[in-house]
Amino acid sequence: MGSFRIGRTSLHVVMTIASVTALGSVSPLANAEGLTIDQAINVAIERNKDLQSAGYAVEQARARMVQAGLAPNPHLELGTKNDRMFGNEGEYTASVGVSQQFSVVGRLARQKDVARVDVALAMAEIRKAQLKLAADVASGWYRVLILSRQLDAGERLIDIDHKLVQGTRSRFKAAEVSELDVNAAQLDLQRLYQERALLQSQRTTQLAQLNLLLGRPATRPLDLDTTQPATDILPGLPELQREALALRPDLRFALLNADRARVDQALASAQRWEDWSVSIGLEQGRQVISGLPPQGTSRTIGVTLSIPLQFVNKNQGRIAEAAAAGDQASARIDALRLSIDSEIASAHAEAGRLQEVLAEYRRSMLPLSERNVSLAQRGYNQGLVSMVEVVQAQRQQGELTNTYLKTLDQYFQTLAKLRAASGEYLKGIKEFEQ
Repeated sequence: MGSFRIGRTSLHVVMTIASVTALGSVSPLANAEGLTIDQAINVAIERNKDLQSAGYAVEQARARMVQAGLAPNPHLELGTKNDRMFGNEGEYTASVGVSQQFSVVGRLARQKDVARVDVALAMAEIRKAQLKLAADVASGWYRVLILSRQLDAGERLIDIDHKLVQGTRSRFKAAEVSELDVNAAQLDLQRLYQERALLQSQRTTQLAQLNLLLGRPATRPLDLDTTQPATDILPGLPELQREALALRPDLRFALLNADRARVDQALASAQRWEDWSVSIGLEQGRQVISGLPPQGTSRTIGVTLSIPLQFVNKNQGRIAEAAAAGDQASARIDALRLSIDSEIASAHAEAGRLQEVLAEYRRSMLPLSERNVSLAQRGYNQGLVSMVEVVQAQRQQGELTNTYLKTLDQYFQTLAKLRAASGEYLKGIKEFEQ
C-alpha cells in the first residue's frame, strides 16, 4: 500500500509537467538546431521546383522584349522579262532590288514598351508565387509544430496511464480494488495508444508535404525547430494595411496591368498607320525596234515608296479595346485595395479573438482541469472515488488540452494568413533574378 502511494505521488508530478508543457511553456533552446519557420521559407524559395519552373516565364518575356525591338528584315526582289516565247528578237529586262518596311509613328518603340511591361508582369507573377509558397510553408510548419505538441502531450498521458495501470494491478492483487478498475485503466491506455498512432500518421503526412514545398524528397528526414512562437504579440491593423499596399504583389500586378493597358493603347494608336515600304532597284534591259539597227543595253536605277492609305481600317477596334482594358484595370485596382483592407481586418480580428480564447485556457480552464485530476487521484488513493472517475478526470484534461492545441493551431493558421495578406513574408525575400 505504501509503495503504491509513492507511485501516485510520482504520477501527480508527471501530470503537472504535462500540463505545463501543454500551456506552451517551452524552453527557447528546445530543438534550437532545427529549421526555423523563416529558414524553411528561404529554403523553399531557393529550391522549390514549381517556383523554379515558373521563373522561366520571365526569360520568355525578356526574349519577347528583344524580339519586339527588331525591325522587319529587308526583302530581296529579283525579276526578269524576255521575248523568247514569242518573236525571240533578243528583248529582255532584268532587275534586282531591295525593299524595306519602316514605321513612321514609332511602332517598334511602342511594342518595346509593351514587352517591357510584360517582363515586369512576369516578375510580379513570380512574386505572387513566392508569397503563396511562403504562406504554404508557414502553414505546414505550424501544423507540424502543433502535431508535435499533441504527440508530446499524448506521450506524457501514456506515461501517466501506464503507471496508473501498473499501480491498479498491484492493488487488484492485494484485493484493494476491483477488476473493473483495472479494465478501465487499461482501456484508457489503449485509447491513448490509438490516438498516438493517428497523430504520428498525420505528422508523417504533413512532413512529406512540407518536404515537397522545400524541394526535397518526401521521405527525407526533416528536423524542425519546435520552439513555440509567442502568441500575445500582434501588430496594429493600420500598420499591416499600410504594409500590404506597399508589399502585396497582386496589387503591383494590377497596377502593372493598368500600365500595360496604357502602353497597349499607345501601340494601337501607332498601328493606325501601317508601315511604309521603300524599294531601291537596278534594272537592265534591251529593246528591239523594227527597221532600226540593234539597240544597246540600258541600265536604270529606280526608287519606289509605298504608303498605305487609311480609309476604312483605322485600327479603331483595337484602340477601343485597349481603352476598355485600361478602365477595367483601374476598377480592379480599386476593388483589390478594398479587398486587401477587408482581408487584413478580418484576419486581424480573428487573431485577436483567438488570443483571448487562448488566454482564457491558460488562465483558468487548464489549471482547473489539472486540479480536478489531482483531486481525483488523491480521492482514489484515499478510497473516496473510483478508478472510473479518475479516468474520466484525466480524459477530460486530455480532451481540454487537445482542444487548446487545436485552438492554438487555428491561431497560428490565422497568423500565417495575416502575414501573407500583409505581404510580410516577402520582406526577407529578394526579387526574382535569373
